[in-house]
Parts: sequence; C-alpha cells; structure tokens
Amino acid sequence: MTSMNWERYSRATGIGFVVLFIVAFIIYGSPPKVSDPANEIASFYDGDRGRVLTAMIIFGIAFLMLVWFIGAIANVLREAGENRLAATTIAMGAVFVGVQAVTGAIAGGLALNIASAGDAGVIQGLNTLVATGDVISSYPLAGLIAAVSIALWRSQILASWYGYLGLLAAVLVVLHGTNWATSGFWAPTGGYLFVATIAGLGWTTITSGLLYVSAPVTEPMPERAMATPAS
Repeated sequence: MTSMNWERYSRATGIGFVVLFIVAFIIYGSPPKVSDPANEIASFYDGDRGRVLTAMIIFGIAFLMLVWFIGAIANVLREAGENRLAATTIAMGAVFVGVQAVTGAIAGGLALNIASAGDAGVIQGLNTLVATGDVISSYPLAGLIAAVSIALWRSQILASWYGYLGLLAAVLVVLHGTNWATSGFWAPTGGYLFVATIAGLGWTTITSGLLYVSAPVTEPMPERAMATPAS
C-alpha cells in the first residue's frame, strides 16, 4: 500500500467519525434537560448506566477518528500553501475535542457512580456543565469549519459552492453558542442543539467525501539515488 493510499483513507475518517457519532448518539438517548429535576437526571444516568457508558466508549473512538481527520485536512491545507489556516484548523480542532472530552468525562462520571449518590445539587450542577460545555465547544467548532471552508475554497481545491455551504454551516454551529435560555428551543439542550449537530455532521460528511474523491489513488514511488561508483 502506497503512502497516498494512506493519505486518501485518512481523508475518509471524517465519514467514519460521523457514523460512529450517530451510533453513539442513538445509544446514548435523549439527554436530560438543564431544567429537569434531579430525580429525572439521576434516573437517566444511573438507571441507564450501561447504555450511557457504552455510548461514551463509542464517542471516544469517534473523536479519535475526528482527530485523525483534522490532521488529514491540515496536511491538505499545508500542501496547498495555506499554512496559517492549517495551524488554525489544528488549534480549533484541539480545543473542540478537548472540551468535548471534558463534558464526556463528566457524563461518564455521572453514570459511573455520581448519579447513584443522590446529591441533588451535585447531579443538577454536573448535568448543566455537560450541556453548557457543549454550548461553549460550538465556538471552536465553528472556527474550524470556517477556516477549512475558506482555505479549501481559496486554494481552489474544492468548488466555490462548497465554500458558501461551509460558511453557512459555521454560522449555524456558532449560533448554538447563544443557547443560554433556561428552557425551550434556545436552551442548551433545546431543539436548536439538533440543528447545530446536523450542520456540523453534514459539513464533516461532505468535506470528508469530497477530499477522499479528490485525492489521487496512487503516488509514484520516490526515485532512489543512484550510487556513485568508486573512483
């Protein structure tokens, strides 16, 4: 297998991330809202402990694939001369994945034994942190989407329609960062969460698919330097 084969498959890891994320999201189920009472929150995390922890494992593998995909994007951008936006992509991706890791650790801790302890204030507080952490992570995610979309558009690696689509996705995602209502559609766990999620997953799928298709299937083997005959 040539190095370009590996590069091509690396570009497809974004689709792998989306598939695993959806599977984990389905297993995880509908998360408790920030306005839910402590007993309902505890019922979700403690009553469905196995399901939540299984979802955490799949989420973890999914985000490993996302990190790999971000690295593949940065490599494409560097080769196109977009070094600054490549660095921005890595930085934004690292912040996004880091915040998601923290919120995942809190959710996993609630399912492991915190929710079963029965301290209402702690349970409600940690559940709110899970939701608000997701809200905060929308900023670096939107920055990542915007940086990649602009760079791939400006370098003419992908068509202009992709650039406009990427900027639209970035706007939809960053609006999730304004979801600070205590209840309703604009709450951290309200209906707009699904709008932002679909925008992010949709952009990832399209970007991964287009980059995979645009990558050469093979790469010529590097020429070996000929040995200089001894005089």
